[in-house]
Amino acid sequence: MDMAKLYFRYGAMGSSKTANAIMVQYNYHERGQNALMLKPRLDSRDGERIVGSRSGLSAPCVYVEELDGIDLSPYNCVIVDEAQFLTKAQVAKLVEIVDERNIPVICYGLRADFQGNLFEGSTWLMAWADTIEEIKTVCWCGRKATCNARVVDGVVAREGEQIVLGGNESYVALCRRHWAKGELAPMEVKKISTGKRAHLPLLLEADPSEAMIDRYLDESDMYVLAAHGKPVSVAVIGEPEPGTFELYNLATDANERGKGYASELLRHLIRMYKPLGEKLQVGTSARRMGFYEQLGFRQVGVRKDFFLNENYIPAKLAEQGLRDMEVLELEL
Repeated sequence: MDMAKLYFRYGAMGSSKTANAIMVQYNYHERGQNALMLKPRLDSRDGERIVGSRSGLSAPCVYVEELDGIDLSPYNCVIVDEAQFLTKAQVAKLVEIVDERNIPVICYGLRADFQGNLFEGSTWLMAWADTIEEIKTVCWCGRKATCNARVVDGVVAREGEQIVLGGNESYVALCRRHWAKGELAPMEVKKISTGKRAHLPLLLEADPSEAMIDRYLDESDMYVLAAHGKPVSVAVIGEPEPGTFELYNLATDANERGKGYASELLRHLIRMYKPLGEKLQVGTSARRMGFYEQLGFRQVGVRKDFFLNENYIPAKLAEQGLRDMEVLELEL
């Protein structure tokens, strides 16, 4: 009989650790076997008893803290996400499962925190794991990223609590050189899968109705363009019908306008979605048509009285002269 092993697969932020964990569980199920997915209770970013990847993959899970009450006899493998948050005692329990139950345990997590110090869980996984593997990702400069930088107001933080849960706008993977210098990408576009509403003030710059934003936000893709770590422009794009994408929102921070950020973000999206569909549509006001026409869009229609929708504030829109929505389209 092959002896089970304890695996520690670590990587910097954005290295697809959770996506890997979910796919391993899927592969077990595809072969008619059961894999138990666990995570520490304190990781609440994706909701209770859910692990979620930035890629959009998600899977149900149970908490590591509940492990003592779980019958492991139906399981062929145990998978642990966000394993850096484990305690020494919890890692010891996983060692016991491997050695006494002969069930392989695969742990995914960060190795070090934003200051370069090992987490408690990763410390003992590094000490006791049978197999230690790195899941690689890259810094904005192209070098291998090994460090997890915490970004606060566009600056790499050096002080603070070790554990502060945040999305992919709060942390970024850097190479050791740029982490040490605190240098963030001059310009970088990121897809936002969790914590979309944190960007609501920016979204409201382009769509003055929170109720209307709620209609499309959760079911659409969001992208943020950050300049030196600070989000300056945001876009939301959906697929209302197969092959046709619609740009629901494109906004730039009022203090950052005139620097080409919105144009750069939209060009990036056009390149991304070109292989995926036939056309990209956008609804806008008459005074914004020129911006889109410069990027190749052409007018194809008008949505009469669109901005008189009950979800909008008539007085505010009247001040801006908004009534009809102009519909423009770009062939991808």
